[in-house]
Amino acid sequence: MNKIEELKVRGVVPTIQRVAVWDFLKEKRGHPTAKEIYESLRKRYPTFSKATVYNALEVLKEAGIIQELVVENGRAHYDYDPKPHHHFYCTRCKRIYNVEIECEVAKRGEIEGHKIESVQACFYGICASCRRDA
Repeated sequence: MNKIEELKVRGVVPTIQRVAVWDFLKEKRGHPTAKEIYESLRKRYPTFSKATVYNALEVLKEAGIIQELVVENGRAHYDYDPKPHHHFYCTRCKRIYNVEIECEVAKRGEIEGHKIESVQACFYGICASCRRDA
């Protein structure tokens, strides 16, 4: 299934803006902020506004295509991978890393009778790269 079909299947109208934002996240595979996405995309799409990027991110997030992470001072970062997984935030270089840890509670989908709809767990510390540079 191509990206246009995938968006349609998830109920998202595949506008140029939404496809561009989603492509950016798929290519970078990092955890950029909306501002970082905007700064990169405006070079290729000079008519994009910040609001365009924020709106596209919101639509993609609501459709479950991407996930929004808030790991530092209320700043949202975006992750191409929407399935539940953990993250590590380096307090020195400010990078966010995916961490693959099996979470039995998340797999069950419920805890003490409560239905789990999403999981966000983040470890904070100093990444391996920063530790080597110290």
